[in-house]
Amino acid sequence: MINNIDKILVYSNYSIKDSLQILDKGAKGIVIVVDKDKKLIGTVTDGDIRRAILKGISLNECIVNIMNKSPISIKQETSREKAKEIIIKNGIKDLPIVDEHNTIVDMITINDIILPDGKENSVVIMAGGLGTRLKELTKEIPKPMLKVGNDPILHHIINNFKRYGYNKFFISVNYKAGIIENYFQDGYAYGVKIEYIKENKRLGTAGGIKLAENLLDKPFFVINGDVFTNLNVNNMMDFHIKNNFHITVGIRKQYFKIPYGVIQTKNNIIEKIEEKPELEYLINAGVYCLNPELIKFIPKDRYFEITDLINIGIKKGLKVGSYEIKDYWMDIGRIEDYNKVNEDVYNLFK
Repeated sequence: MINNIDKILVYSNYSIKDSLQILDKGAKGIVIVVDKDKKLIGTVTDGDIRRAILKGISLNECIVNIMNKSPISIKQETSREKAKEIIIKNGIKDLPIVDEHNTIVDMITINDIILPDGKENSVVIMAGGLGTRLKELTKEIPKPMLKVGNDPILHHIINNFKRYGYNKFFISVNYKAGIIENYFQDGYAYGVKIEYIKENKRLGTAGGIKLAENLLDKPFFVINGDVFTNLNVNNMMDFHIKNNFHITVGIRKQYFKIPYGVIQTKNNIIEKIEEKPELEYLINAGVYCLNPELIKFIPKDRYFEITDLINIGIKKGLKVGSYEIKDYWMDIGRIEDYNKVNEDVYNLFK
């Protein structure tokens, strides 16, 4: 998919020279020719321009004179499998996407359709919560769909895992699930595969995992849908596997400054006073690696938190490890957290 389709659009009155400059800047090997209303009328590849030059056609000629006047395109609702079939059958690399009025909206490429072999490990995103702590912002949309920068939190989560080769996702949904499903659909527009775990009632931060028990046969990630991070997830999974942990909990150092002088006494005698000390805590960061055999401990069709699962693992003597997250991390639970991450986002993925 193209982040900004306008970067590869040329209008029907453009010259070949104008189009060549856009082709070079777009770096996709193709430009899409549209009319003044952005309706698709043709395509031109770098090969088309090269052949035109070899024929002696002037670069000042209009682009429509060398364009493919019958480009193959698909509608927005076309499935991944159908798009893949069209690309393979016709031996093409690029497939424009149009709406019901033939207006260009995007383009899908062979790289989007035929996913590279990704990690065998899946990612489960817990996105079914009510978002009550941000209730003014989540009346109409689920919290994972709040925008950070230009994209929803959930989009950023998926993109970060995708950066490290993960392309199999399960999204557990409940509250306003349709908004999430309509946005991401089966994931093909984002170069990943998405399946939905549909909670008929709220099942907590672990209950929904039970619904995917038969689909998770390798160590997998679980991440809360309101966690924003650029965590190197490969390092965390490697750490989990190397240490033979059954559960690895992502943890984070947090500091709390007491706004008073703190006094230590013994038998009413002051032994020590410390002015406004800063205390260090290790907190649960909402990112986990789990082995699939842990799922058997999750009760069926019952509200169940992942902290309950962790405690069961500890009681049963399983190896429950911790992995300190030193990358950027923010739990978007308060309005000030949401505002802060929106300030930070533009510097994170430069």
